[in-house]
Amino acid sequence: MATYRADINVAERRGHSRRSAFAMAMVGLVVAMAALVFGVGRAYLLSGMPTLPDKATMWQMNLAPTITLVDRNGVVIGHRGPWIGEPLKLNDMPAYLPNAFLAIEDERFFEHEGVDNKAILRAMISNARSGQRSQGGSTLTQQLVKIMILTPEKTYRRKFQEALLARDLEAILSKPEILELYINRISLGPQIFGAEAASQRYFGKSARDLTLAEAALLAGLAQAPSRYNPVRNLDRALARSRVVLERMRVNMLISELEYEAALANPPRILEESRSPIDERILGYAFDYLSEDARRRAGPRYPDLVVTSTLDAKLMKSAHETLNEVLDKSGETRNVSQGAVLTLDNQTGGILAMIGGRNYLDSMFNRTTQAQRQPGSSFKTFVYAAAFEDGFTPATVRIDQKRSIGGWEPENYTLRYRGPITIREALKLSINTVAAQVGAEIGPSRIVATAKRFGITSPLKAHLSLSLGSSEVNLMELTAAYSVFINEGLLRQPYMIERIETTSGEELYNRTDRAGDRVYPLPYAEQITSILQETLESGTAHGARLPGRPAGGKTGTSQDYRDAWFIGFTGQMTTGIWMGNDNNSTMNEVTGGLLPADVFKAYMTEIHEGEPIVALTDLEVTPADARASEMMAFYLGLAAALRNERDLAAGVRPPPAPAPAGQ
Repeated sequence: MATYRADINVAERRGHSRRSAFAMAMVGLVVAMAALVFGVGRAYLLSGMPTLPDKATMWQMNLAPTITLVDRNGVVIGHRGPWIGEPLKLNDMPAYLPNAFLAIEDERFFEHEGVDNKAILRAMISNARSGQRSQGGSTLTQQLVKIMILTPEKTYRRKFQEALLARDLEAILSKPEILELYINRISLGPQIFGAEAASQRYFGKSARDLTLAEAALLAGLAQAPSRYNPVRNLDRALARSRVVLERMRVNMLISELEYEAALANPPRILEESRSPIDERILGYAFDYLSEDARRRAGPRYPDLVVTSTLDAKLMKSAHETLNEVLDKSGETRNVSQGAVLTLDNQTGGILAMIGGRNYLDSMFNRTTQAQRQPGSSFKTFVYAAAFEDGFTPATVRIDQKRSIGGWEPENYTLRYRGPITIREALKLSINTVAAQVGAEIGPSRIVATAKRFGITSPLKAHLSLSLGSSEVNLMELTAAYSVFINEGLLRQPYMIERIETTSGEELYNRTDRAGDRVYPLPYAEQITSILQETLESGTAHGARLPGRPAGGKTGTSQDYRDAWFIGFTGQMTTGIWMGNDNNSTMNEVTGGLLPADVFKAYMTEIHEGEPIVALTDLEVTPADARASEMMAFYLGLAAALRNERDLAAGVRPPPAPAPAGQ
């Protein structure tokens, strides 16, 4: 019996041991599984969690690049990207502005450490009772982390990371620094970030000058900027602002009198503002400027305010004039596109850039991207090179059909004048003389001269170069012509005067205005004088400006594919191109027709009220007595030959002028 009981005890002990071992194994398994779940969960929750950047970097995080464009008169004429206001310090703001955000977004801001457990519990209870998510428990610090660092995804992982980063942020920045950063970075409307940008947009003034009612309205936008947008939903925005004022009163952040006064004086919202120049006009210049501005500012500064050389008045006038001429004659003349570029002679600044009829229809910038044959407008550089080689305006060549190395250039009119001076040949755009002179000095000499004048496009050193067979663009051709009126100085075209950040930090300031000497002064004056005569009595007479000295040259490429006019006054140089993007032939459009019409109408309008400036005091200035004698001889010879030609053709010479005093 004793043995039986002993066996039972041994069995019981063995069973107990097995159960204990099993229980221990199960506990171990549970612990292991819990550890695994914890590890996997922790890894999941922390995966991809970014680290907090330094304070300076926080200002720029999660903001798309933005450029605000200001014209030379200080007028904001364009903007791309979000609106980002100048960062304000708390001391710059009226006290009720930060208090309004605290009252409606985070009453216990100065009591928690980034996460408000009481607010979370209160929100959970309220949401459970209402059956919907009517309240949130995010602190102001958590909101800041979300908009600056995290993605907008709505997941538990993102909320977990938000809470951890909020606690870390509170350890890095002080409470006032966090509040300041929040007010300057919170979204307060469509592409509007920060109280300063919102105040400028909605009230037309700085956040420094907000009233209590205006501050309450801005604070009310933070919860749902689109829903409470005061431009589209003013009643809803005002109702929300009254909630903000009530919370401020309850929390004793404002007095009863201030509360009543704010309710009695609701804010007035500005109508949606429009830029002085819309995108269809400004787009070409904005594209050109943006690329240059980003390159100069560098990637560290995404928010830029760029002061440009552009003039809103000139931009609109150039666009309107170009389209008026094309609307009137484009269909009958089979010309669909055009471009206008105006430079300030004193600086090289681009005053107007119209790269086509409508940027919204075509973003191709025909002032810089279109490479087209300049035709006769290139002849001026042939004679510029010839003057340096010993030619003068009085040098005589024979206008006649001839073969030059197997090439037989013809005049546009198919008429030939015989002996003619260089002055007359350029003024009347005689092909045969330009080709003859170009052959004499050599195409390579012409290429070198044009390069000095700023032509950067590849130029082929062929005989036909003299008549504009190599392609150029409007920008470089216009800048090259400005060398003549600038007395031989090349001022490179530019559009950016100054670049700043929205906080006012200067990143770039242009100071160079001198220009480079690329051509001798006497020769520049001689050509300027001839180009002035070209408008007064030559091929460009249709572009004459009433009562104002101007000079210029027409250009027409082969088969009427391109028509140009490049001209200047004492203040500005303007280039105009017309043609078709597919390079098709126009209906006999020359540079002296539609481009000249645009030049005359446009330059007349924009020079209204401008002083009259003489282009040059020079007519013909011989280098010495011998040169003067030779010039007089050739001028007399040319006149005699023309008289002989006219008599042979039955044309009577003009009567001699009456003696003085009669």
